[in-house]
Amino acid sequence: MLHPSKNIKSSEGSDLANQNIVLCITGSVAAVKCMELARKLMRQGVEVKVVMSEKATELITPQLMHWATGNPVTTELTGAIEHVELAQWGDLVLIAPSTANTLSKVACAVDDTPVTSVVSVAQGLKKPILIVPAMHESMYSHKIIQDNLSRLKEAGIQVLEPKLEEGKAKLPEVEEIVNLVKSLLHPKDLTGKKVLVTAGPTLEKIDPVKIITNKSSGKMGIEIARAAEMRGADVTLVYGTGIETPPPAIKTLRVETTSEMQDRIRDELQGNYDVFVSAAAPQDFTVENVSEDKLRHSEPINLKLVPAPRIVDEVRERSPETFLIGFKAEYEVSDEELEKAARGKMEESQLDMVVANDLARSGAGFESSTNDVLILSKSDLKRVKSSKLAIAHTIFDLVADELEGSKQ
Repeated sequence: MLHPSKNIKSSEGSDLANQNIVLCITGSVAAVKCMELARKLMRQGVEVKVVMSEKATELITPQLMHWATGNPVTTELTGAIEHVELAQWGDLVLIAPSTANTLSKVACAVDDTPVTSVVSVAQGLKKPILIVPAMHESMYSHKIIQDNLSRLKEAGIQVLEPKLEEGKAKLPEVEEIVNLVKSLLHPKDLTGKKVLVTAGPTLEKIDPVKIITNKSSGKMGIEIARAAEMRGADVTLVYGTGIETPPPAIKTLRVETTSEMQDRIRDELQGNYDVFVSAAAPQDFTVENVSEDKLRHSEPINLKLVPAPRIVDEVRERSPETFLIGFKAEYEVSDEELEKAARGKMEESQLDMVVANDLARSGAGFESSTNDVLILSKSDLKRVKSSKLAIAHTIFDLVADELEGSKQ
């Protein structure tokens, strides 16, 4: 009989559908976030089984985690050799939070708790392991702890660094942990590929204080970069003045103006990228004569705007072999008009793919976490309305097919 708590599975997406994760909880006070973490993983399709150290059970109860996951919780090892069964069952072992004590035991192959024993078997089976430390900052900065973290990384264990604030090495946000889990478990169909992505708005100065810009947040471009990294690509992100935080594992180059973005891309194109995704919203116009002094509001001002450089056109000219993806934003148009605009953009800029959206539609546009897009390639046309990360993966599904087809 299905446990009622499992009704939430895949309610927020299916990026991790059919994946099994062993969530190992140790005696850090950050264990209080584990119910939220387990439920967030389940909402992405994961089946979660929990293993707890003795000290962890003094902070949160096994009954709570049983309720959260719908699965019995392992707190001791018996003749059923739970550590072997769980390590074989799991697609990934996640230790969150990990105390200094536990990460040091794992680094030294000490197996004297249910958690460390599960990890030991998983290492022998070459299963992915992710450790998320949480402790007092003075403990985390201890040289021997840092040495042990280095040993874990050298052994192929992934470590998600904590947030250092208020004298604590705090557990990262649940969303960040889940995103890294997605990255570790996603098929690596872009391994060996180099992907260059632009994101966010640019700004253009009117005077030393005033600017013109747009409402782009950078979310779509960042999710595209995240999806490419999940799939094994070597990703560089050229990011304008957006408000979203880029993934820490991705090389990110920050810029302000359209010309700065163009310069960074020009430099990067010397690195022979396989895919370029122009998801940024650079300014279409720049101010012809920027005032050196702050303009006063006491009298009218006439600004002359001139067209800004077209970045995708230069990319096509400088790197003709790169698979080039452009974005086309419209406002209050029909599906037919949106498709026509996308086809016009593809022909005009010699693009391999165009992602077009209507900013006026519900659940789409700059500041939304979702989008509603038409994806036009040379061989396909799809309409996708979903989270921006899901749309990013749809884009790369098509890219992978197109790149594979070009080899034949």
